[in-house]
Amino acid sequence: MSIIKRVAVLGAAAALLASPVLAAMTAADTPAAAAAGASVKVSAAPSPAEAEAAAKETAARLAAQHIVDVPVSFTVRNTNGSKTGCRTSGGTHRISGHLTAPASVLSGGKRAVTLYQHGIAAGEWYWRLDVPGYHYAEELAKRGHASVTIDRLGYGASDRPDGFDTCIGAEADIAHQIVQQLRAGTYALEGKPAEGPATAQGFETVTLAGQSNGGQVAQIEAYSFGDVDGLMIMDWTDRGLTPEANTRFFSALQSCMAGGQPSRDPSDPSGYVYYDLGPDQFRRGNFHDTEERVMDAAAPHQNRHPCGDMSSQLDSVFTDLKHLASVKVPVLLVYGDEDARVTGGAAHQRLFTGAQSELVTIPGAGHYATMARSAPATFDRIDTWLDARGL
Repeated sequence: MSIIKRVAVLGAAAALLASPVLAAMTAADTPAAAAAGASVKVSAAPSPAEAEAAAKETAARLAAQHIVDVPVSFTVRNTNGSKTGCRTSGGTHRISGHLTAPASVLSGGKRAVTLYQHGIAAGEWYWRLDVPGYHYAEELAKRGHASVTIDRLGYGASDRPDGFDTCIGAEADIAHQIVQQLRAGTYALEGKPAEGPATAQGFETVTLAGQSNGGQVAQIEAYSFGDVDGLMIMDWTDRGLTPEANTRFFSALQSCMAGGQPSRDPSDPSGYVYYDLGPDQFRRGNFHDTEERVMDAAAPHQNRHPCGDMSSQLDSVFTDLKHLASVKVPVLLVYGDEDARVTGGAAHQRLFTGAQSELVTIPGAGHYATMARSAPATFDRIDTWLDARGL
C-alpha cells in the first residue's frame, strides 16, 4: 500500500482509537467467531435459474404497467470538488444504472426525477430487488415517479478502480456530475425503451436521495453544489451510529489497513472489503420484521466496498456538522425504529436548520427500512412528500 493510502487509512484508525468504538470490539468480530456465534435462520439463496426467472417476471410486470425500465450510463471524472476533502485519482469512469418511470412521465411536459445513492454494504440492487412489492423503483413508478438508480463508483456494474483511489467526497462529486447530466439529457440510454422517448431526456427537477452512507453522499452533494431541488436521507445520521455499526466499521477498517481485497474477482483491483463478516451479520445488521423471501433475495448481493469510502467517512462527518445548516431545499428523513446501525433521526433533522424538513419513523423496520413488511406504507409516505413539493 502506498504512503498516501496508509496515511488516509491510519488517520481514520487514529480517530477510531480515540473513540469508544475500540471498547465495543469483541471476539465475535473475527470471521471464525462470527460463524460460530449467534446466527439467524438462513434459507437457501435463489439459484441462478430462479434469479433469472424473477428478473424476467419483474420485467414483464413493469411492461404490463407501462413502466419504462431502461439501462443508462454516465461518463464521470473521479474528482472531488465537494466541501469535504479527500484524495481521488482523477480518472474517467463509467457509472451504470437504470431509469425507471411511468411512460407518461417521460413523455410529459414537466419532468421530475429522483437520483438514488445506495449504502456502503449495498449496490443498485437495493432499489431493484426482484421481489413483488419490494422493488423500490417499481413501487415509486406505480405511484407516478421517475427514479434513476445507480451502482456508485467501485460497486456492481459500474467501474471498480483501486479501492483507495476514491472517497466519500468523490462520490458526492460524481452524484453532482450525474445530476447535471440528468438536467441536460447528456447521459446515455443503453437500450431502446418499449414506450416513451427513444433518446435521453432532460429533467427540470432533480431530487437526490441516499440510503445509509449513501445518505451522507447525498447531503454532501446538496451542501457542496446546491444544484438539487429536494433531498432524502434514509437510515443515516452523522452522530447516531450504534456500537454495532461502529464495531463492523472498525473490523472492516483493519482489513483496509492490510491493503484490502480484490473488488470481486481475484484479478480485480484491490482495496475493497466487506462491511459484514458473512451472511449472518449481513442479515442481523440490516433487516428487521422482513419476509424471509426478501432476505433470501437480498443476501446473495452482499458485496465488498472501496476502502477509500471508509477511510474518508469520519472526517466527512465533521464537515457535515459544519455545513448541513446551509441546505435550503426540502429534506425528508426516513428511519426504521428497529435499526441496529443508526439512531438519532430527530437529532439529525435538527441539523438542517435552513431547510423545511420532515421526519418519518417506520415502526418495526430495520436498517433496510424499505424492505420491512411495512414497505407499502413507507412508499406511500415518500410518494406523498414528493407530490406535495412537485418533486
